[in-house]
Parts: sequence; structure tokens; C-alpha cells
Amino acid sequence: MKEKEIIQYCKQGDQRGFKALVEQYAPILMGICVRYLQNEFEAKDAVQETFIKVFQNIENYKTTGNFSGWLRKIAINTSLVALRKKRNGFAFLENTGLEEEWNYEAEIEVELNEQDILNMIQSLPEHYRIIFNLALIEGYSHVEIAKLLDIQESTSRSKLTRARKKLQIIYLNRMRETENIKYKIR
Repeated sequence: MKEKEIIQYCKQGDQRGFKALVEQYAPILMGICVRYLQNEFEAKDAVQETFIKVFQNIENYKTTGNFSGWLRKIAINTSLVALRKKRNGFAFLENTGLEEEWNYEAEIEVELNEQDILNMIQSLPEHYRIIFNLALIEGYSHVEIAKLLDIQESTSRSKLTRARKKLQIIYLNRMRETENIKYKIR
């Protein structure tokens, strides 16, 4: 079923539209929710909550906008609300522990698949992962992130910079582990 038909059926309250909507968009929304919540069960709950919100508000959707973008925004906001409830508000405090500095200048070429990259992003501390996802994957500006998370724009910028550095460290550590494994096998 095409997107316009799905929207039309959903607006009419037709079960065929709701079924098609879930079948077509559940995997996409699950991918979004799991990036924020990291727990499959919590992500499934967020997806279900997202669909409830979509069904309740489908009448408000204007067909001139991007439907999948509208769904994504609802899923992101639902995930962030779930995180706030779980954490009793976000704790965007600076880490007090010493962080490893990244000063590695050698070029390393390694093939990473989608799951490898997702795993590295998932290993980021929550406060970095959320901002990384919002900024680089979802395309939110720092102004939008600051409003969404109720933080300063400068905090968003610095957390993104630190998230990138952490990913570089994670990547390098992974490469070191891979090299050690290769040497041990030989």
C-alpha cells in the first residue's frame, strides 16, 4: 500500500491503514528507538507508544509534509520522554574521570559494516549518544537539540565534539584488539 493510501485509510479509521502503517514503518521506528534507548524491550514500548500517538494525531497530519519525517520526530520525542522518565531527567554532567586523549595520527583503513558502526555508537555514554544521534543521524541543529533536551546550545556542541572523540577512541581500541587477535592467531 502506498503512503498516501495508508494516511487516507488511517484518517478514516480503517484497520487496513493501521495495519499497513505498522508493517511498513515499525522496523524503521524500532531502529530509531533502539538507538536512543539501547534496550530492545524499552525500544519496543517506545515504538508502540509512537504508534498510539500517531493514531491519535493522524487527523492533524498535513499531507504537504514528509510523513516519514513526521513519524521519525514522534519516535525520537517518545524515546526522549522514555529516557527522561527512566533517568528522572537527563544528567548532562561532565565526567569527572580522566578521559583518554586521542592523538593517533596514522591512517587506518578498515571495513566496518552497519552493525559495527551501530555497536560503536551504542557504546557511547548516554549523554553523548543522544546528542550524537540527534545531530549527526537525525540532522537536528544545536539550537533544536538544546530546546529538546533543555540544555545550552554550547553544551550540545561540546558533547558532540566529545562524542566524536570518544568514537575515535572506541574505533582505535577496536583496531588494536583486532591487531592483537591477528598477531595471536599467527
